[in-house]
Amino acid sequence: FGSVYRGQFPNGVNIAVKVLKRNSDRQAEEQFMAEVGTIGRTYHINLVRLYGFCYDQYMGALVFEYMENGSLDKYLFGKNQDIDWRKLHDVAIGTAKGLAYLHEECQQRIIHYDIKPANILLDANFSPKVGDFGLAKLCNRDSTHMSLTGYRGTPGYSAPEFLFYNYPITHKCDVYSYGI
Repeated sequence: FGSVYRGQFPNGVNIAVKVLKRNSDRQAEEQFMAEVGTIGRTYHINLVRLYGFCYDQYMGALVFEYMENGSLDKYLFGKNQDIDWRKLHDVAIGTAKGLAYLHEECQQRIIHYDIKPANILLDANFSPKVGDFGLAKLCNRDSTHMSLTGYRGTPGYSAPEFLFYNYPITHKCDVYSYGI
């Protein structure tokens, strides 16, 4: 992963800069490239916007729009649980719209593989945006499923089919995680 810093463009727009130190960890490099390759191709009101990135021999950095209210998990599981049911309903609907866009409206289907409250970010108006595309994969629309080597996602949120070696995986695994 890496560290996330708050920054600001010269025009005053707040940004979040996710910095990954480069090392010999091939998985971290693949996650970085997956994030750039997927979120960089999309624009939707319910997806965190990627403004740009930098990648060299020493580090990689992703520059995202800043989400003033942080992640949904702090409202669901933290001490600050003062979010009303109407807002939670709107968060659920917005998150579903973001997933529908990834699965049905992009040129190539994008499977996120790590839908969980920590990856649903909230802007100043508590509008949800799906973030953290480090495990995401592009999937040809003609393919009905993908085969993966290795586990993806977060235990407790991942669909049961991930537990079976070489089991066909579809975009429906994101729907399962969303339901959890």
